[in-house]
Amino acid sequence: MSPHRHHVHIDRAKAVSAFAGVSAVASLHVYFLLFADFAFIEHARLSKNPINLTALVITLTLAGVAGCLAAARGYRPEKGTQQLSTGFLACAVAAAFSLLARNLPLALIAAVLIGASLAWATVTLSLCLRPTLHLKKLGAWCGLGTGLAYAFCNFPPVFTATPGSQTVIAIFAVLIGFVVSFRLNSEPAKPSTSPEYKPFGAGLWVVLFLILAWLNSAAFFIIGHVQLLSASTWDGTLNLQGNAFVHLCTAVIAGLAVDRRQLHLTAGAALLALILACLLLNGSGGALPASRVCYTIGASVYSTILVYYLARGGRAWLAGVIFAASGWLGSAAGLGMAQSLQAVPVAFVVTVAIVAIAAFVTHHFWLRHIRILATENPFGIDPR
Repeated sequence: MSPHRHHVHIDRAKAVSAFAGVSAVASLHVYFLLFADFAFIEHARLSKNPINLTALVITLTLAGVAGCLAAARGYRPEKGTQQLSTGFLACAVAAAFSLLARNLPLALIAAVLIGASLAWATVTLSLCLRPTLHLKKLGAWCGLGTGLAYAFCNFPPVFTATPGSQTVIAIFAVLIGFVVSFRLNSEPAKPSTSPEYKPFGAGLWVVLFLILAWLNSAAFFIIGHVQLLSASTWDGTLNLQGNAFVHLCTAVIAGLAVDRRQLHLTAGAALLALILACLLLNGSGGALPASRVCYTIGASVYSTILVYYLARGGRAWLAGVIFAASGWLGSAAGLGMAQSLQAVPVAFVVTVAIVAIAAFVTHHFWLRHIRILATENPFGIDPR
């Protein structure tokens, strides 16, 4: 009888950890997608007092970069849960303050609070996921949390709500994250020994994630600000429900794929989908359904592998650098380019594709070289 009870207890503990991890990932994604990346800017744009949106985005980005680096420097495994709960609570306070920001000085203060708190929570959460969810199903849980967040944000009543209502929803989302954060585990986990996290391999991933973030943000801006594209992508219940379904399915599939050590193939699929989306967005109206599907797939897969890669690595500084570079600088660069040109130039897409292919090829031969060295010297003995 006793062994049976012990077995049930272990299963229940794993279920609670999985629920907490998935909920934390989903809540922070909802906050970013619904509020920091959309409702906050829309609320400022619709303000009666003129607010310089460019200054707002720059401030938000710089605060995000600073928050990422501060979180990486200040992270302590023995205090990770408390640091994460503080980050979630700070996100809620920042969003609530933004509702009162009706002029430029207050809006800039809100941008600093939002960027810094979101960056802190994002980096800290990525470092708590592997100790909580463990490695075997880490990708599946990251994909499920990401997919649920995208699906929720595309739920018609949520998507069509006013910026103020979306802000309130985002506050409730991070408060849920605050509650479940106490169920996460931040005990020191042995960092991954995979070559993917050695300086050269990590550097290639920084480049790839920067490219993915740039393309993702550029496509998002173009779809949202060209009326025909926006109408065919986000107008109507059927479109939104279809987007939600595709987001959820592709995120979960991406998570399952990386659990089976298909990280490179999954990253290549995300890159291909976003490249096609950007090219199709520059094309004729007949390509609109295909561009919508490509963008939806690319966004979900990119977000899933970003969370998984950093959670698996368990390295604070790598998480800080990649989230700063891709999550903030890459996204801001993509938005700025799309805002200025109202398109993603074909020459830029071709250049990006060449750089990405070069990175993948270099990575492949580098990994092959690492494996050959390991075969020739399996015990790592210095031959000198």
